[in-house]
Amino acid sequence: MPVVLLLPWVLLVLALLLGLWLLRRHEAVLRAQQGIAAELKRTEQKLRRISQALESASDAIGIGDMEANSLYHNRAHQALFGYTVEELNAVTAPAALFADTAVAQEIHQTIRAGRSWSGETDVKTKDGRLIPAFVRADIIRDDAGQAVGIFGVFRDITEERRRAEEREHTAKLESLGLLAGGIAHDFNNILTVIIGHLSLAQFAAGEAEPLTKRLHSIEQATWRARGLTQQLLTFAKGGELMKRKVAMPELIRESVGLAVAGSPDVGVDLTLAPELWTVQGDPSQLGQVINNIALNAVQSMEQKGVLRIDAQNLVLAEGRGVLPAGARLLHVSLTDTGGGISPENLRKIFDPFFTTKKTGTGLGLATVDAIVRRHGGRLEVESVLGQGTTFHVYLPATVTGPELPLARAL
Repeated sequence: MPVVLLLPWVLLVLALLLGLWLLRRHEAVLRAQQGIAAELKRTEQKLRRISQALESASDAIGIGDMEANSLYHNRAHQALFGYTVEELNAVTAPAALFADTAVAQEIHQTIRAGRSWSGETDVKTKDGRLIPAFVRADIIRDDAGQAVGIFGVFRDITEERRRAEEREHTAKLESLGLLAGGIAHDFNNILTVIIGHLSLAQFAAGEAEPLTKRLHSIEQATWRARGLTQQLLTFAKGGELMKRKVAMPELIRESVGLAVAGSPDVGVDLTLAPELWTVQGDPSQLGQVINNIALNAVQSMEQKGVLRIDAQNLVLAEGRGVLPAGARLLHVSLTDTGGGISPENLRKIFDPFFTTKKTGTGLGLATVDAIVRRHGGRLEVESVLGQGTTFHVYLPATVTGPELPLARAL
């Protein structure tokens, strides 16, 4: 066959081969594009998961550049500090998130030196509140190992510090309680002998007026000393509790009445919820709790003001120290209109032997706290200088019968 006749067929075959090659090339390109799209989708999913993890974290997380400009805050960060990224970058004050600028400078210098920093310090919120926090700061590096940013994590440790302080306070109470109990027991025995001999001396003195008066003064002082030893024994861990079912309304009225007796310028505003739950406890010691707090209130008001007492049934919505969620409690609050307690003293008022009174022993509130604890309850206080103080007494309630009084949740 002539070559001229074969040429169209050769061109046709070449065209077909070229088309097949282009088709396969197109398919390869499509597969590559699909692979790229799939990889982009996987990367997008990873980034979404990372973003969701950061946003779901309970710790406050912030990311900034090496000049300490903010780039990202998670939700917890904004909830803790109150700043958006833009608001924080607009703040001109250095180290706006830290109460101590020296700590902030130390963190920044450590990070710029290529090291991590971690420790506890007080952080400062947008509205000026100081919050204790555990802080960890790390450097962010790119693939080449160059520092490109700072990664900071902040955890609010307010509750952890409170629990640690409570454990320390409990341990201190236990050790002091053992010591105080031993001393009080021995001293009480000595006082018993002294009181016995005083009675004999008074009998022997008869009507000798000067001697009788002196013996009477000695007897009064001895009984006061015995009262102090009883207070020490009550404060001491393991003191005997004479528990029975206690109806609190009458106990509260009587204890408050004794505290305000002799203070005509102190008004009493008493609110007792109907059908108050009862408490399983020692009525004498529970009366001491209410009386001591009320007496402190009268003294803080300098015998003039209003003492408000509110007693309610309470169901805890959330756990509160040793008290679990759902606990049924009797809540007694005592509020005075006195001068309040300074923050530095407020942290120490339950410490044994701490007092701001010239004639105080520092055992009153420590004893009250010990009594409430031994009844399975909790004692709290809040105070504002110039406005007054409120003590909250929470005691486990004894709830019986098919008809339960309505309680409020805290």
